[in-house]
Amino acid sequence: MKELRKSSVPGYMIFAQSLSSIAPLSSTAALLTIVMAQSLASAPLATILGVAMYGIWVAIGYSYSKVIASYGGTYEFARRSAGEGIARAVGWTYWLSYTVYISAISSYFAGAMLPVLLPASRPLTELAAILVPLAVAGLAVTGTTAPLGITLFTSAAEVVVIVLLGALVLMRTGLRPPSLSVAPQDLFAGSMAAAFTVAGGGASFFMGYEARRGSRDVSLSFLAAFLVGAATISFAAYYEVAAAGFTDLGVSSLLAETQYPGLWVAERFVGGWFPYLYVALTLSSLFGTLVAAFMAVQRLTYALTGIRVDRSAMLVLAVVVGVNLVGAVAGVLNVYFYSVIVSLTALFTSHSAISLLYAAFSRRYLRSAAKGLPLAVGGAALMIAGLYYEVISQGLRAALVGVLPTVCVAAAAGLGGAAAFRALYRRSPPSQAQLSS
Repeated sequence: MKELRKSSVPGYMIFAQSLSSIAPLSSTAALLTIVMAQSLASAPLATILGVAMYGIWVAIGYSYSKVIASYGGTYEFARRSAGEGIARAVGWTYWLSYTVYISAISSYFAGAMLPVLLPASRPLTELAAILVPLAVAGLAVTGTTAPLGITLFTSAAEVVVIVLLGALVLMRTGLRPPSLSVAPQDLFAGSMAAAFTVAGGGASFFMGYEARRGSRDVSLSFLAAFLVGAATISFAAYYEVAAAGFTDLGVSSLLAETQYPGLWVAERFVGGWFPYLYVALTLSSLFGTLVAAFMAVQRLTYALTGIRVDRSAMLVLAVVVGVNLVGAVAGVLNVYFYSVIVSLTALFTSHSAISLLYAAFSRRYLRSAAKGLPLAVGGAALMIAGLYYEVISQGLRAALVGVLPTVCVAAAAGLGGAAAFRALYRRSPPSQAQLSS
């Protein structure tokens, strides 16, 4: 695929892009485990609180995407709100987050998941960390229909499996109201982790140019994916705590036995072929979120540089493979850990900026400064809190690893400003999709 086709992608595939980037099953396998470790039997309350808090950012993203349909996504949001200099800083920071995220997830698959499934030697895991992004890139450059068709099927299957497993668990355990059994600070720490189990739906922001109904499809898909993901993951938090007996001691014992509580529940409460299906869909969930992220950053690269779409994909792939090759020296799981730190720092930083710019956007396009300011402040506060809990609280080394690349990329891009824009866009594609009416 050399060029994007305007208004060519139906709304249900835009929804697939959003939902697969949330990745409900892999989120319950990974992030929800962190929520349970921090909030124990109060994990359902922490999850509900967390997704409600993340709703502040969803309201901001929905408003942006309801007005602006583009392949530049968050970069275009910032450009329309504050001009080229700030927009390039935001856009390249977002680019850093997405690109390093692809390295993180492919390294996690190779270093953590593959050895569980196969007796994998270190050379094999290092090779897998290269082959996975190659496969994702190969699928992404074929066009839009094939990758989004696959992610639509796998995402729907994830939701069905989560709901089915929960129903089977609750038929045996019965229902109890969620209870507060931990200190408020532990509940809040769990809720911060829970908030970002439903992050990622903004991958659809970069599909606005191709969406058949433009901004309408993007905004509704983003909102619908958040609601489906939030409901599914909240339900998973409830039935996993139910499977542990609704007690702090039961949850602690469960986490002492396994770091994959969802799979443990599938084995203990269903058994047979179901755990194999659960593992297979967890792997497809990881692959789906990689595809969604790759398609998003491919389009963002196109918007930022004007490089042809297929060559934009190759640029992203080259960076991802370069980062993953470090695993041959430093170890695949070390690449995973530090890539997650960099990705989260860049994500929180760019989302904080986009949140603060929402006040200007609201005043300019929605004619409502009063509505925009509280959401802008709330969204920025949420992202700054996420930066603290997920990065800075991990220690000085983690903070430096995350902050230094993010600051360097943002500063270099911002200082380029309007001059770089004029130089690059002499050979760029025409202006992106117009504002919706």
